[in-house]
Amino acid sequence: MSEDFKNIFKIASVYTGTILGAGFASGQEITQFFVVYGPQSIYGLAVSSILFALIGMVVLNKIYKRKIRSYDQYVTPLVGKRAERFIEMLVCLFMLSSFCVMVAGSGAILYEKFGVAKEFGIAVMVISCLIVFLFDAKGVVAINGILTPIMLTGIVFLGGYILIFKDTDVISLANAAHKAAYNWCTSSLVYVSYNTLTIIVIMTALYPLLTNRKVAVLGGMTGGMALGCIAFILWGVLLMFYSDILPYEIPFLHIVMKKGKVVELIYIFILYCAMFTTAVSSGFGFLNRAVHWIKINKTLCIFLFCGLSVPLAQIGFSNMVKNIYSVFGYLGMFMVVLILFDGIREFASNRKG
Repeated sequence: MSEDFKNIFKIASVYTGTILGAGFASGQEITQFFVVYGPQSIYGLAVSSILFALIGMVVLNKIYKRKIRSYDQYVTPLVGKRAERFIEMLVCLFMLSSFCVMVAGSGAILYEKFGVAKEFGIAVMVISCLIVFLFDAKGVVAINGILTPIMLTGIVFLGGYILIFKDTDVISLANAAHKAAYNWCTSSLVYVSYNTLTIIVIMTALYPLLTNRKVAVLGGMTGGMALGCIAFILWGVLLMFYSDILPYEIPFLHIVMKKGKVVELIYIFILYCAMFTTAVSSGFGFLNRAVHWIKINKTLCIFLFCGLSVPLAQIGFSNMVKNIYSVFGYLGMFMVVLILFDGIREFASNRKG
């Protein structure tokens, strides 16, 4: 296996693992942002998939070309120093929220499935993340490189199994409980936007893997395409069972519970891995910026961050997905527009060069 292929694989794994968290793999995000709009929401999924691939390509291309190693080096030229400070605060707040969403999800799944106290699941997730944080960027890349392929394979298998051996042909979209945005187009943009806030921070830490421009472009494109494929599979399953999953914080778990114990346990493992990878990526991004701001020992910051995140995770998983994610999504649209226009300009300069 060539070095370039290994780096493309690592980059795509980190990209996919960052987004493929509890909200995604559980079905909450796909339900809230797409399924509630019925069959036509497939167009929103297509838009999101294309945007994820484009954003991955243009961001990593610029990081490689400009030798960018930190978030502020990427954002400041786009928006200026004053606006960069505000956006950085926004991104840090989102990454903290995202970390807490993943931690809350770990407590929710153990409680709903095994009746274990949510506090126990939260504590296990936080301690696991703390251990990875102590290994810095190498730990984040290693965990994503191991778990992301397992998650992708597992979700493709489970989704395909449910769609092939479905026991219902009824699609019910009545009485939707919540609208994350006003229509499928706006909703897809919100979905991409709030994820982009975290992606930039994580990608700037991947500069050592960008050995050439091809690795940067293909790594981003592959990660975005993988996300799109998984999203389409989950969307098909959730749309088919929509009327049955409304009351549940983890919709996909409710579906697989009907398919036998083995299938259910496989999914629980995949979901927990998804929570773990996104918690690690979001927490790592927050810690990098926090240490840069407050200038304290990173190990001390890691312990303080993990300890303080525990009470914040008590808010509840589905409440965070519905409220926090949508708010940050609208705020992040500004960044998506800037990134895409700037990326097109960078690609144009490459062609001229």
